Amino acid sequence: MTDDSRLPYDKVTPHPAPMAPPYPPPGWYAAPPEGWGEDAEPEIDVMEYVRLLWAQRWLVLGVMLATMVFATAWSMTRTKMYRATTKLTLQPAPQLSQNQFDMMMSWWQMDRFIADQIEVLKTRQLAQRLVDRLGIQSLPEYAEIDAAGAVLSMIEAEPVKESFVIEVSMVSDDPERASEWLNLYVDEFMKANIEAALDRSRQVYEVIQDRLSPLQEQVAEAEANLMKYRERSDAVLFADEDQNVISEQLSTLTTEYAQAKADRIRLETKINALRSLRGANLSYTTFGEVLQDPTIQELVKQRNSIDVQLTEKLRELKEGHPQIRDLRSSLATVEARIREQVEAIKVSLETDFDIVSRRERSLYSNIQALRTDSIEVSKQRLEADRLEREYQQNKVFLEDMLARSNEANISSTQTVNNIRIIEAAVPPARHFTPNVRRTLMLSTFLGLFLGVGMVLGLDYLDQTIRTPDHMERYIGLETLAAMPKFTEENARVLRESFQSLRTAMILASRGEGCHIAMVTSPVPAEGKTTVAYNLAKVFATGGAKVLLIDADLRKPRIHRIINTKNVRGLTSVVLGERKAAEVIHTVPDVPNLEVITSGPLPPNPPELFGKLTFKGLLQEARGHYDWVVIDTPPVASVTDPVMCAQVCDLVLVVIEYGKTRRKVIREAVKNLSRAGTIIAGAVLNQIDIDRDHYYYSGYYNYYRYGYYGDSPKPSDKTAKKKAG
Repeated sequence: MTDDSRLPYDKVTPHPAPMAPPYPPPGWYAAPPEGWGEDAEPEIDVMEYVRLLWAQRWLVLGVMLATMVFATAWSMTRTKMYRATTKLTLQPAPQLSQNQFDMMMSWWQMDRFIADQIEVLKTRQLAQRLVDRLGIQSLPEYAEIDAAGAVLSMIEAEPVKESFVIEVSMVSDDPERASEWLNLYVDEFMKANIEAALDRSRQVYEVIQDRLSPLQEQVAEAEANLMKYRERSDAVLFADEDQNVISEQLSTLTTEYAQAKADRIRLETKINALRSLRGANLSYTTFGEVLQDPTIQELVKQRNSIDVQLTEKLRELKEGHPQIRDLRSSLATVEARIREQVEAIKVSLETDFDIVSRRERSLYSNIQALRTDSIEVSKQRLEADRLEREYQQNKVFLEDMLARSNEANISSTQTVNNIRIIEAAVPPARHFTPNVRRTLMLSTFLGLFLGVGMVLGLDYLDQTIRTPDHMERYIGLETLAAMPKFTEENARVLRESFQSLRTAMILASRGEGCHIAMVTSPVPAEGKTTVAYNLAKVFATGGAKVLLIDADLRKPRIHRIINTKNVRGLTSVVLGERKAAEVIHTVPDVPNLEVITSGPLPPNPPELFGKLTFKGLLQEARGHYDWVVIDTPPVASVTDPVMCAQVCDLVLVVIEYGKTRRKVIREAVKNLSRAGTIIAGAVLNQIDIDRDHYYYSGYYNYYRYGYYGDSPKPSDKTAKKKAG
């Protein structure tokens, strides 16, 4: 399978057997955690889908072509249908408003009016008018079906954007019938519209007539109430001038009342102050009104003069002297006069207070009377205005109804048509369906969609592993090598793949000494034995001393590959029947490779991997070999690999391309992870390059042609072109 002369030499010096590391060294890949990848949502790789579609391009093209052929054939067998079209312009019916025709309508009202007319065009009643007019029900093809419903199904009506135009069309297998029936259908629509307008006018006229008599009675009653109120003997209706006089008088009296109230408060304050002076035995001379009185001022001057004289005489004369007595008598007289004047001032203030109080009360009474008169006048004015307003409103409404009655009477006797045909229907020259070109275009897109959907659906249903990306995304393992199917053309690529696997295993070991690598697979027939043998062989050709152990005690195959008998082997050593050196086989063309076959098959293989003799065999091998490669049964079939993995340094999982389902692989990886082993990675085996050509072609062509300097063989067309 490989060319030994091309394999690089990589001799590994033997070292004492180290113990298995207690933790995963850098570069090793542990098994994924429980449930990993089952519910994960990986990122979408657009290029992966591009590669998938390119690889399945012939399937997509086949589905697309089949869809196109089927759609075209179906289209060609359909009955040819013709569509006649006519265009109508609509104007809203005149609206009666205040003795005038209101022709204006807002945009949204017009839009709604057009929509309403379209619905009228598609009513069964209108279709029945055409059926009755032409006697369609008597035609053979319509004798046993609903003729009105059939005609209605042939009608289509759509508004023309930003206009008051409606496009009406009729579909039929006869172009002459389509145009003729459509024109008559529109004619029936116009007649029905005129009849409806006349009927509405008559109904309006009748409604107005019904309301005229009660309205006339209301007007007469309102006029009588108004006249009766004006003729009342107690109704005093003031003019606006009289109302203004009352307002002015009320304003003047209010001002005077405020002034009188202020004067009363001022006088009341002064009287209370005088009373407080008397009660506190204070001098009246401290009161402002007293000090400002001229008489008081004069008497005060006299008192002050007498006080001065008395003071001077007291310096010269004694108290009982006649002059002293005269001065004191004069002083007492002046004091008495001052008190009398103060009392007079008080009496004057009280008199003024009484006058002001009376004036205040009188003004308040007059103001209240004026306010009462003003309120009464306002009530009378409001009542009169109400009666006048009621009379005028009824009168105006009566006049408007009379005008509307006349207008409705005129409208009910005239024919008003607000529909105009701007383009009559003519027999169509060509059928509109089946449209082969459109059908072909739509079927092309539909076929492409179905083809892409089929490819993506099949890819979704395919739960196997086909690319290293799938391995990492769904299983959580790194793909250490991708092995194509063996052909003469792929021999070099296959050898380089094993060289890459050897390098990846060396990097995964990350240590010196002997390394024990177990090779297994999830299910049988995935190529694990071939991978194990070639991995051991490539290690040996690289200079390392390798021991290959066939631990597949169910279906051993290593002895067939090296063409030897399987009389004694691993079971003989584990059961103590032979020494390890007695069961070792050598491979003639690979000097550094030694093999221990399985030996006789035991009845209970899992028990052998738990024996101390098996562990002792591996411990002994660590001291003599650089690599020990163990081929074990599939994980999903038996428990042998799980037992064996507990004493191994590395586990390599071989997965065949496009065979084993992801769920089975995940379960196998979980079982190995429960044993506490370290999974170095996976080998994707037996890759179908033709199926995933777009994904793998660049990688494999690099090794096929680019690296070795070869060139691909020219195709026949290229050879003929060069020859020519």
